[in-house]
Amino acid sequence: MNRALRWGLAALLATGLLVGAVVLAPFSSWLPGGTVADLPLAQVVNGSAFNRLFPAPELGQQLVFTQEKRGFSEARLKQAGEALALLAISDTRTAPDARAKFEGSRERLQGWPLLEQGAQASALLVADRFQVKVIGQGQGLAADQRHALLEGFDLPGLAALAPARERAASPGGASEAFSPESALQEAA
Repeated sequence: MNRALRWGLAALLATGLLVGAVVLAPFSSWLPGGTVADLPLAQVVNGSAFNRLFPAPELGQQLVFTQEKRGFSEARLKQAGEALALLAISDTRTAPDARAKFEGSRERLQGWPLLEQGAQASALLVADRFQVKVIGQGQGLAADQRHALLEGFDLPGLAALAPARERAASPGGASEAFSPESALQEAA
């Protein structure tokens, strides 16, 4: 392909992207999704706050954190160098659809709504805000093993988390602890 044709295709592609961005910009609120970038810093819990809430690995196991960002933290649970499970905590304030899928949940774990997501994933919604997820890897994990890992998270500590602005606004500068019992009382 000659040089003039390559430059022409590059210019056409750049023009198409620019026109597409200008045409779609007014409709961005209609497009699906939403990101952490759409929310102010003070409204989303930083992923580093989640790390201390992950379960402690058992003897012979290792917890390796693989991703951390605003509103999300992820780690792999390994044994003998092989991945057993992927563990994650996410702030659903950035993804209301993730929170909505728990509305029909009939199962509970420590009082929180529990969902089975296929044969290898279990998720828990804590304080109507934080999704805690365990996904079996390698040979996989049975549901009771995934549930035991979910129970290993510091769920009361997670329920008490709040973004910096919410902590500062509460009396004494600490967030009020949230429990499944108080949520049930409020709903009644």
